[in-house]
Amino acid sequence: MRTRNFRGFTLIELLVVISIIAVLISLLLPAVQSAREAARRAQCVNNLKQIGLGMHNYHDSWGTLPLGEMPGGMSCQIALLPFVEQTALFNAFNFNIPDRWLWTYPDQLTAGRTRVDTFLCPSEVHTAPADDGYAFWASNYAWNAGTWWPRTRSWDGLFGRIYDEDDALRPFSPAIFRLASITDGTSCTLLASEVTNGALDPGEPRSRVSDCFSVRGLTDTSTVAQATAACDAIDWKTGPIPWEGEWRYKGYPWVEGSMWRNWFNTIRTPNQTCCTMDDVSWWYIMKPASAYHPAGVNVALADGSVRMVRPSVAQAVWMSLGTRAGNEVVSANAY
Repeated sequence: MRTRNFRGFTLIELLVVISIIAVLISLLLPAVQSAREAARRAQCVNNLKQIGLGMHNYHDSWGTLPLGEMPGGMSCQIALLPFVEQTALFNAFNFNIPDRWLWTYPDQLTAGRTRVDTFLCPSEVHTAPADDGYAFWASNYAWNAGTWWPRTRSWDGLFGRIYDEDDALRPFSPAIFRLASITDGTSCTLLASEVTNGALDPGEPRSRVSDCFSVRGLTDTSTVAQATAACDAIDWKTGPIPWEGEWRYKGYPWVEGSMWRNWFNTIRTPNQTCCTMDDVSWWYIMKPASAYHPAGVNVALADGSVRMVRPSVAQAVWMSLGTRAGNEVVSANAY
């Protein structure tokens, strides 16, 4: 009888097979990541559509848009809850405490610690609740407060303050708006936009869109050009973060109605650095729309539609979209 010899793979053959598998994986992985990001982006768009629809339902019910800063410092996310299928959560808040900082009371902890998926973009990097004693979640969707308060001495967007600088309950400037006040057209005026959350740990790595940075030499009489140039000069990798590097709570908590928590303005174009002004009111912060999507930032317009805006949009165009009655003419293909 003849003996059969079984021949195995040679080392070269194994290396060739492994190389082919590695090449296939390298080709497939970006496609998988792209598909996942497309799904996350679609969910983000859906969230903004729900927010836009909820805002219109709120307006139909009350005749106005909600206050950007409700009594007690509450956010208009709270006012919107019954209109995004969160009535039970809305009812869990106690609105009968006569205090300037109503959202900080222990009565609000259970409600404030509730995660609301409609207010969170799946592409967000910083998703854990805050570790500041309240443990509230953040919101990735911020409200259009206009261009920049020092520019016009008013909130020229759709949301603004109701407290003055002394925390008295009287308008800082007119801050209650109706859709009828949008003379620029609802399809040409921003309602809300994505804004990335800040890192919670002072030691976490930085990114261009996660932090705000201190800018020196500006005042509340500085021009838009001066403010823009000063902010552009900040290197986000090394720039000073307020409160000696500890203030990284951009977006936290979702229950507070304020510029540094849940509003944005348009002096800075999307995905540019966020800047504060040393020794000047924090209400003058330059806080841009921002996101982790590769193509740009999703925004909801006042007519309820949702679009993605490129980071390359011109500052003049972006600021025009931020005003409700600026009388600018904005082409639909300009952003």
